Amino acid sequence: MSQKTELRSFSALVTTLPQRVFTRSGASFDPRGDVWEWADGPYDARLDFRRYSNGFEVFVPSLKQALIPYVKGHSSSHVSNLQKSFSHFVDIIQKCPDGPINAQHISNYAARLSPHEVGRLGTLNGLLQKWVALGLPGVEPECATYLEERRKPGNKKGEAVRTRNPVAGPFSEGEYTALYSAVNAAYGRGELPLWTVLLTRLLLACGGRISQYASLKILDFDCATAVLSLPQAKTREEHMRSSFLQFDISPQTARLMSDYISGLRAEGYEQESAFFPSELVMPRRPRKQLRAKDDLFYGHCIPSALSQCFKTQMADIAPPTPRLDFAPTPLTPKRFRYTFGTRLAEEGASKVLIANRLGHADLQNVEVYVANSPKIVENLDRTMGTLLAPLARAFKGQLVEGEESSTQKGAPGSRIIDFRVSPAPIGSCAGKGGGCAFNKPVACYSCFRFEPWLDAPHEKVLQRLYAEREKWSADDRMASVNDEPIRAVQEVIALCAEIWQQRGTTGGGA
Repeated sequence: MSQKTELRSFSALVTTLPQRVFTRSGASFDPRGDVWEWADGPYDARLDFRRYSNGFEVFVPSLKQALIPYVKGHSSSHVSNLQKSFSHFVDIIQKCPDGPINAQHISNYAARLSPHEVGRLGTLNGLLQKWVALGLPGVEPECATYLEERRKPGNKKGEAVRTRNPVAGPFSEGEYTALYSAVNAAYGRGELPLWTVLLTRLLLACGGRISQYASLKILDFDCATAVLSLPQAKTREEHMRSSFLQFDISPQTARLMSDYISGLRAEGYEQESAFFPSELVMPRRPRKQLRAKDDLFYGHCIPSALSQCFKTQMADIAPPTPRLDFAPTPLTPKRFRYTFGTRLAEEGASKVLIANRLGHADLQNVEVYVANSPKIVENLDRTMGTLLAPLARAFKGQLVEGEESSTQKGAPGSRIIDFRVSPAPIGSCAGKGGGCAFNKPVACYSCFRFEPWLDAPHEKVLQRLYAEREKWSADDRMASVNDEPIRAVQEVIALCAEIWQQRGTTGGGA
């Protein structure tokens, strides 16, 4: 068949396109347009068919017809990936075929894929199989047979977790601790907005996908019970707010969330408003508003925008990691999810529990979390934590001479005492202990508001922490709970010793 004949055949197909297509989420659009746009839950979908030129535009009508069944029954991200697979095919082969796409074209395309791109062939296969099954012009049936017979390697699921990839995999124990401290310190210095701190903590506490947090509403957190109802993703239901999974939130984080919600309500946000509203998170408004005010996800950030804004905010405070020659730790939302699953496995959680907490419908995706040898993980984290310690300072406060030199100068609530070691104060709190739900005084040593006194019994605090660690010697995870405070106390003791040495005398706090 000549190109002209093929063109006429393809053009005639345009008249068969429906005037309106309804998506799985209930949105609709006119598929005859050059650009498809619709709102899919928290996502904004956009497919631009104007990119096809130099002869490839004749394939567009059939491409649209092949995509419509997926639009009706699948997520917008899946439809977008299918369209991108054909777009990539076009970019690689460059010269438009004289007739329909045949097996030789597919073979040439496969041969030109780089090792990290071979997974694209599997996605293209899904599109072309539908194309051929519908009897649409533009693709020879032999393409479907060729792709069925050819091994189509996909993405190696779980590879980043399995190899503990330092860029894309779970955080090491040292990175986890350093990150938590860095975020708290940055917030205290006014360098991070509260929404970023809360998203960090919820990512660590719940292990959800960024799309789940983009779907959160204020009403999903019960301030009275400190329970978060997290919308579930990939459930094949109408939208992401059709089912929820509940998580207990720690008292300190719950208090921050309550304060944050109070602030949102003061700004006019209601219970049905987004927990991370686009007006608050995004520096620039979306290019186009696809939702009416009565849309369930009106005012929500799209997941990609929430992810990008989060990464931008975190870039400047990312702690260094020895696994990348002390470069800043890469902080992407997916790494928090991998870390959540990995920590559950290391704590001995069953596959069923891990699958439930991660929102997986079956167990096949959790195998990778329990596959790592606990001994390898233990040795790796211990080594990384030791290397990271010199750079990621556990003590974030300010050493002072005594109470008269402290910020609050003895104001009620500012003095910190650990009667288990001594009736003598160990330091002061610059915030007078207000709004703090941490374990005092252990957590104080790694808090940016802590002002330890020069002549205080810090050595006795350290001895007590060592004794508590020894009690849990049979449980590595429990034993390591106070490792960061231990490092912080050690740093305070070292700072005190340095000052006493400079003065040529010995402190009295021992």
